[in-house]
Amino acid sequence: MENNISKIIANFLLVFVAGYADTATFTSGNEVFSAHVTGNFVVFANKLIHNPQLSDYRILLTFPVFIVAVYFTGYLNSKINNERTLYLVMGTILAFSGLLAHFIGKDYPIESLVNFGIVLFVVFALGIKNAINKLYGKSTFGPTTVMTGNVTKATLDFCHAFMGKEKDVDARKSFWRMLILIVGFLIGCISGALLSAKYGLVVLLIPATLVLIYYSLFFSKAKIASS
Repeated sequence: MENNISKIIANFLLVFVAGYADTATFTSGNEVFSAHVTGNFVVFANKLIHNPQLSDYRILLTFPVFIVAVYFTGYLNSKINNERTLYLVMGTILAFSGLLAHFIGKDYPIESLVNFGIVLFVVFALGIKNAINKLYGKSTFGPTTVMTGNVTKATLDFCHAFMGKEKDVDARKSFWRMLILIVGFLIGCISGALLSAKYGLVVLLIPATLVLIYYSLFFSKAKIASS
């Protein structure tokens, strides 16, 4: 029971962080997605048809930065093979982004190159998070950064679990797990939007701190208890 609760908390935390960071950088980072980087292609294409500026092209840098982050995570994992450490690295980089925003970024407008540089650190951190989710997929209920697949699965699970003559027990369990991911992501999005709109990217210190605390104090205990 304790391990189930720990896993629910971990999953909720991870989707909360993704939704929070993604919305924070979009709101206070000049419309840049940090978790769902392919969404930046849509943003870029939209800017191309609305009086594009040279600065609009730099959003494309999020893609190679994301790829480097994923490669870095894969390489680091091959050396240490430790999920907890990878999340601590991610949390540290995310915290560094928030500190940069506090000490440097507050003196520059959101469309500035300095602010964009801070956003790239966030993209790198979320690239690590995406990679961990692929490397340690069994640790989560599903993808914790992009919700489209989870919404699709939740809908199908709902049909199999609550509709028709035969009710699928496994589908019901899966549905509630997907719902935790979707709701956690939504709460993260709302929180990231409200706080970053008022205080800027310094609010990234909040999800960073949550990750560092959880994976420093609680995650290792859960692993020990389940081993």
